[in-house]
Amino acid sequence: MDAKTDQIVSNAVAAAIADAEQLWSPEKFDGVFPVKGFGIKKLEKFDVDDSLTGCPYTNSWVMSITTARTWTGVLSNILSDAVYVVLTGIFNYDATPDVRAIKITADGVEYPIMDVEEMYGWDVAVAYFSHPIIIRPEKKIIVEAIAETAGQKLFGFIGYAIAKRSYLIGKMS
Repeated sequence: MDAKTDQIVSNAVAAAIADAEQLWSPEKFDGVFPVKGFGIKKLEKFDVDDSLTGCPYTNSWVMSITTARTWTGVLSNILSDAVYVVLTGIFNYDATPDVRAIKITADGVEYPIMDVEEMYGWDVAVAYFSHPIIIRPEKKIIVEAIAETAGQKLFGFIGYAIAKRSYLIGKMS
């Protein structure tokens, strides 16, 4: 990530916070460990979908590709009324990663297909989006992926959850 990317992410987080202050008025943003209002934390799989499974000792996401070389729906969920999600990137923990591309639809907006193969040539299989995707509370996210082989894939999203204090108390790890 570079300074330009950092600024784009900061702007997206600030926009989500400003929107949350309007939506959850009179609540105000109160940082990482809010004692009132709402706060922010790193994104975890349950922020996007409580039904996602994963290793108990990591925050890895396990998503199932049912058919090789075919677009497969790996996630379809409506967010809680207490959380905004800001997606900033994707990661892959597979020893031999083969997810080739993903498609995201968030709140009815279809984003361009993202080819993720390039990240497999790097030391860490992580890629950041050119622009973060913000998903508001009670809005739907749909993720489709295409991979060379069928099976369980350890890939997921990097980002932030902006949430009401009551949500954060029950969900912080």
